Amino acid sequence: MKKISMTVLSVLCTGMFLFAGGSKESAGKNLVEVRIGIHANEGGAPLAAVAKDQGLFEKYGIKPVFTLVESGPAEMTAMRADNRTLDAGYIGAGVAWNPIDGKGNQLSFIFLDCLSNAEMLLAKKGVFKDTNGNKKYDNDEILAGLRGGKVYIEVGTTPGGWFKNLVELLNSGKKDEDKLWIDSETSSYLAGYTAPNKNAANKVTVINTLNSNLPAGMASGGGMDIVAGFSPATSTILKTNKSVESIATTVGNFPAEKSFPSTWVASNKWIEENPTVAQNFINALYEAALWRSENMEAAMKSGEMLSQKPAGSFDSTNLVAPSKADYQKWFASKTDQGYTYMKALYNSRVGNVPKGNPVKTFDEAFNDTFITTAIKNIR
Repeated sequence: MKKISMTVLSVLCTGMFLFAGGSKESAGKNLVEVRIGIHANEGGAPLAAVAKDQGLFEKYGIKPVFTLVESGPAEMTAMRADNRTLDAGYIGAGVAWNPIDGKGNQLSFIFLDCLSNAEMLLAKKGVFKDTNGNKKYDNDEILAGLRGGKVYIEVGTTPGGWFKNLVELLNSGKKDEDKLWIDSETSSYLAGYTAPNKNAANKVTVINTLNSNLPAGMASGGGMDIVAGFSPATSTILKTNKSVESIATTVGNFPAEKSFPSTWVASNKWIEENPTVAQNFINALYEAALWRSENMEAAMKSGEMLSQKPAGSFDSTNLVAPSKADYQKWFASKTDQGYTYMKALYNSRVGNVPKGNPVKTFDEAFNDTFITTAIKNIR
């Protein structure tokens, strides 16, 4: 998820690194530096933080050099530059077209981290109506509330694609003339999109807005009635604004094939130059994922510390963390659930590859060697 703040965290200085996850004995070890992009939210920081705090990066000979990022586009630029400043990083679905883009310095998906529930559709109370009284918003009720409305989204990040998929889900089974259609002044957001009708009553206007501006926009007098955003903005809104309610979430409203996995990607050049380091990096992430699945709240606290967030900032309900059994089952064969999640992500983002650029196949975009090797060897 989300703008890059090219601030290398203070954890990188030797003293802080030793305090956070190393030891005096490890200070003399020949650790290999890996430049890692993380995000200051529930999905983007805890896994790397656990790998550091539990000594897993050190176990596998890695010294992590963290850069805190706030959104994906600049992170991708840093990773794809000729003189790259990042080797690997966590991303949400918003910029997931980059590993599919076959032009220039390429990236690959290398690890499925978690299923994100951090993306939410929020609205001021009263905008949507629970007409059947079942104390939740069903698809038809959400569709009715969106008709003719304005939705504020940072379109280049995960919620941009997430909202398109939500509209597609709401339109499922409807006649074309009854479907919602999206309009936006941000032309790139509508690339490859075809409206099912042009009935003004069915139009949903998407206004490109920084995710960090959503809490203020929904505050009293802010002017935003409906937003689609990601954590921590969404969590902040719900915790501080009693006039706002959650309308839709990934886990609550999307089928499995529409659930967005958050992933780790890496520079292909870095992988080619450092295949053993790349495998060790994934080994550390995988072991960290197993620990996280059994220690969710502790993992959240580690993530808060690493990303320099106040205690209690992260909400574990914003993600679904796979367990050891999940990973083993999901990646047992190419037809299993892990590949289904990854293919769904691929299919949802392949249309965002810039026109004229080579498009990589799914197998070219997802280098599954490292994750399957880790699952096989780490028992």
